[in-house]
Amino acid sequence: MKFDKKYTEYWTSAVDKSVDGTSIAGVKEVLHLLQYLRLDKSDLVLDLGCSFGRMHQALAEYSKFIYGVDLDDYAVKKARKKPYIDVRVGSAEHTGFDKNFFNVVFCWAVFDVVDHKKGFREINRILKNQGKLFISGKNDTYFKDDTLAFNAEKNAFLKDFPNKFTDLSSVLLNLKLIGFKLDKLLIFPRRGDVGLLNFIDKGIETKDNCIGYEYLIICHKIGRHDARALKDISLENSTSKTAKEKANEAGFKGAEELFNSLGIN
Repeated sequence: MKFDKKYTEYWTSAVDKSVDGTSIAGVKEVLHLLQYLRLDKSDLVLDLGCSFGRMHQALAEYSKFIYGVDLDDYAVKKARKKPYIDVRVGSAEHTGFDKNFFNVVFCWAVFDVVDHKKGFREINRILKNQGKLFISGKNDTYFKDDTLAFNAEKNAFLKDFPNKFTDLSSVLLNLKLIGFKLDKLLIFPRRGDVGLLNFIDKGIETKDNCIGYEYLIICHKIGRHDARALKDISLENSTSKTAKEKANEAGFKGAEELFNSLGIN
């Protein structure tokens, strides 16, 4: 899967109607969630993975200084039609912006395709001290009876889409090494719950179970990203722990073998 014009055009149409009928969060939902971030109109905000500028409208309600970055130059050209201060071609791992530049990094529905360690390191680099991170993603442990979540994972794998499931427990446990302190954690239990704003507000409590399909983390920078300490720590998985458990229970060697046996539906 290449993040190019073809993908941007696909995503532009997909956000209006999901393939499995679930609700996809839009500007209205993000506006509601942004209230937890407590932005200031003077904050410099990076829309990380901005695509065609879909969330500029929501961010502009809270700040006058919105920047963007995306891998696809076609998407960047479309985003430049929005009143961003600057939009660049770049990745979450290499944004091209100066260190200690932003007050806020907004990373919405993007981390699923980002190398977590490199992404967190780059976000830490470009954020000012005490700068805030608003980040959502897919958790690697969702409910076994969430058929929509399992089918979405299976179909994405079979279509060669590079899913990365966050090992949420590991990220929360090692957040200090990543260079951040947790301000709020929201868990969206099942696939489609983000679009319905159906979530569990965990606050800053991370000791009990964090099972659920998607998450939203709001945190702030407290220090440098410790790449050396994180060297042997896993923050992500290419297939979810849930799919691996289901494969093991069904007698398959791994999630990939299970997916291939079922095919796309």
